[in-house]
Amino acid sequence: MSNPIEGGGPRPIGPGAAQPGKGPKSSGAEEATSTPPRGAGGTDEAETSDRLKTVRERIDQTPEVDRDRVEAIKERIANGDYPVDAEKVAKKFAELEALVES
Repeated sequence: MSNPIEGGGPRPIGPGAAQPGKGPKSSGAEEATSTPPRGAGGTDEAETSDRLKTVRERIDQTPEVDRDRVEAIKERIANGDYPVDAEKVAKKFAELEALVES
Protein backbone atom coordinates (compact mmCIF):
# COMPACT_ATOMS: atom_id res chain seq x y z
CA MET A 1 0.00 0.00 0.00
CA SER A 2 1.33 3.43 -0.83
CA ASN A 3 1.01 6.47 1.40
CA PRO A 4 0.52 9.51 -0.86
CA ILE A 5 0.78 11.97 2.04
CA GLU A 6 4.18 10.88 3.30
CA GLY A 7 5.46 9.65 -0.07
CA GLY A 8 8.07 6.98 0.16
CA GLY A 9 6.43 4.00 -1.43
CA PRO A 10 5.09 0.68 -0.18
CA ARG A 11 4.59 0.36 3.55
CA PRO A 12 4.72 -2.96 5.39
CA ILE A 13 1.39 -4.18 6.65
CA GLY A 14 0.50 -6.49 9.49
CA PRO A 15 0.72 -6.50 13.28
CA GLY A 16 4.49 -5.92 13.35
CA ALA A 17 4.42 -3.02 10.91
CA ALA A 18 5.58 0.30 12.31
CA GLN A 19 3.21 3.20 12.01
CA PRO A 20 4.47 6.77 12.07
CA GLY A 21 3.81 8.44 15.41
CA LYS A 22 2.83 5.20 17.12
CA GLY A 23 4.76 2.61 19.10
CA PRO A 24 8.09 2.83 20.90
CA LYS A 25 10.75 5.25 19.75
CA SER A 26 13.83 3.66 18.29
CA SER A 27 17.39 4.90 18.56
CA GLY A 28 17.75 4.83 14.79
CA ALA A 29 20.57 2.26 14.85
CA GLU A 30 18.13 -0.55 14.15
CA GLU A 31 16.70 1.25 11.13
CA ALA A 32 20.15 2.00 9.70
CA THR A 33 21.21 -1.66 9.71
CA SER A 34 17.94 -3.28 8.73
CA THR A 35 17.10 -3.93 5.12
CA PRO A 36 13.87 -2.37 3.95
CA PRO A 37 11.22 -5.00 3.25
CA ARG A 38 11.05 -6.02 -0.34
CA GLY A 39 7.70 -6.10 -2.09
CA ALA A 40 5.97 -9.44 -2.36
CA GLY A 41 6.80 -9.57 -6.05
CA GLY A 42 10.45 -8.47 -6.09
CA THR A 43 11.60 -11.22 -8.43
CA ASP A 44 8.23 -11.25 -10.16
CA GLU A 45 8.69 -7.58 -11.04
CA ALA A 46 12.10 -8.35 -12.57
CA GLU A 47 10.65 -11.25 -14.55
CA THR A 48 7.74 -9.10 -15.70
CA SER A 49 10.11 -6.33 -16.71
CA ASP A 50 12.24 -8.76 -18.73
CA ARG A 51 9.14 -10.20 -20.36
CA LEU A 52 7.87 -6.73 -21.25
CA LYS A 53 11.23 -5.87 -22.79
CA THR A 54 11.09 -9.03 -24.91
CA VAL A 55 7.53 -8.28 -26.03
CA ARG A 56 8.49 -4.67 -26.86
CA GLU A 57 11.45 -5.87 -28.96
CA ARG A 58 9.20 -8.25 -30.89
CA ILE A 59 6.64 -5.50 -31.47
CA ASP A 60 9.36 -3.15 -32.70
CA GLN A 61 10.60 -5.82 -35.14
CA THR A 62 7.12 -6.51 -36.54
CA PRO A 63 6.18 -4.39 -39.53
CA GLU A 64 3.02 -2.41 -38.95
CA VAL A 65 1.64 -3.29 -42.38
CA ASP A 66 2.25 -6.32 -44.58
CA ARG A 67 3.06 -4.24 -47.64
CA ASP A 68 3.27 -7.24 -49.98
CA ARG A 69 -0.24 -8.33 -49.03
CA VAL A 70 -1.58 -4.79 -49.42
CA GLU A 71 -0.06 -4.48 -52.89
CA ALA A 72 -1.47 -7.88 -53.91
CA ILE A 73 -4.95 -6.88 -52.75
CA LYS A 74 -4.69 -3.50 -54.52
CA GLU A 75 -3.75 -5.28 -57.72
CA ARG A 76 -6.66 -7.73 -57.41
CA ILE A 77 -9.09 -4.85 -56.76
CA ALA A 78 -7.76 -2.94 -59.79
CA ASN A 79 -8.19 -6.06 -61.95
CA GLY A 80 -11.68 -6.77 -60.58
CA ASP A 81 -10.53 -10.11 -59.13
CA TYR A 82 -11.15 -9.36 -55.44
CA PRO A 83 -14.43 -10.86 -54.24
CA VAL A 84 -16.29 -8.94 -51.54
CA ASP A 85 -18.73 -10.80 -49.28
CA ALA A 86 -21.16 -7.99 -48.47
CA GLU A 87 -22.82 -10.00 -45.68
CA LYS A 88 -19.46 -10.64 -43.99
CA VAL A 89 -18.51 -6.95 -44.27
CA ALA A 90 -21.87 -5.88 -42.80
CA LYS A 91 -21.49 -8.34 -39.91
CA LYS A 92 -17.99 -7.01 -39.11
CA PHE A 93 -19.28 -3.41 -39.21
CA ALA A 94 -22.05 -4.37 -36.77
CA GLU A 95 -19.52 -6.02 -34.44
CA LEU A 96 -17.31 -2.92 -34.57
CA GLU A 97 -20.27 -0.66 -33.89
CA ALA A 98 -21.26 -2.78 -30.87
CA LEU A 99 -17.72 -2.44 -29.48
CA VAL A 100 -17.75 1.32 -29.94
CA GLU A 101 -21.13 1.73 -28.27
CA SER A 102 -20.20 -0.29 -25.18
